[in-house]
Amino acid sequence: MMADPEREPLESTVPLSAEILPPVREPVEVRPLLVTEAPSQAAGNIFPPWSGWDVAAVLCFTLAAVFLFSMVALGVAHVLTSKQHVSWTDLASNPLVVIGSQIFAYPIVMLFMMTLVRNKTHERFWPAIRWNWPGPAMLRFLIAGVAFAFTVEFASRWLPIPKSLPVDRFFTDTHGAYLMAAFGITLAPLLEELFFRGMLYPVLRQSVGVGLGIVLTAIAFAFIHGAQLGYAWAPLLSIFVVGIMFTVVREKTNSVAASFLMHCGYNLALFATLWVGSDHFRHLELALK
Repeated sequence: MMADPEREPLESTVPLSAEILPPVREPVEVRPLLVTEAPSQAAGNIFPPWSGWDVAAVLCFTLAAVFLFSMVALGVAHVLTSKQHVSWTDLASNPLVVIGSQIFAYPIVMLFMMTLVRNKTHERFWPAIRWNWPGPAMLRFLIAGVAFAFTVEFASRWLPIPKSLPVDRFFTDTHGAYLMAAFGITLAPLLEELFFRGMLYPVLRQSVGVGLGIVLTAIAFAFIHGAQLGYAWAPLLSIFVVGIMFTVVREKTNSVAASFLMHCGYNLALFATLWVGSDHFRHLELALK
């Protein structure tokens, strides 16, 4: 006997297994996007957030600060040596005056640089500049800088390096030599790396690419040392190669601290060689021949 279709239930009375039933989905909570999150994400995709004009501002501020402190140091030195009748020219080339003024000017320049970068990035200076301290590898970069210094010095033997350079005037006495060495191993490489590898290179890298950015950074690095080297092409070529190496280290490690450590090791080797060759800076006239 066939079942009456009108009396046949529309739904099955047999309970279905839980595995057959479709899973019950929880309602998704839609969280509105906070406006404060967008700028940080956008800023993280753009490096560096500063421009070439900002780099030029740091350079101009550096020149102005060094000039101002040089005038102050020159005036103080003139007053202190008034009874000795020392000429203004001799005072202007005195290492205590020149290096002393830079020791006071450089921290002010670094403060200006930090303020500018923090205003552009809205984050702490050291992460923003890509300092990235290498940790246990720091000794490796120091030793690499020392080894690189001896390599450059050995290769320079085949270059026509002048026997006398303007930078030699900073090594006329023991006190000036020690001051120059301390400055050249600590504060000078710190500011130079923060400016050249920290601020300038990222702008050039973003504008012209890695290869040309490295070359242009090394050219600027060599040019800033031109006055100390009398703009002689042979020592400038050596500094250019050094600048290439430091910037390559910065690029490969993504760490300004790595190039800073290598820079410190490089300068340390040069000053240590001079220190040994001059009998602890007591016979500089023999070592600089």
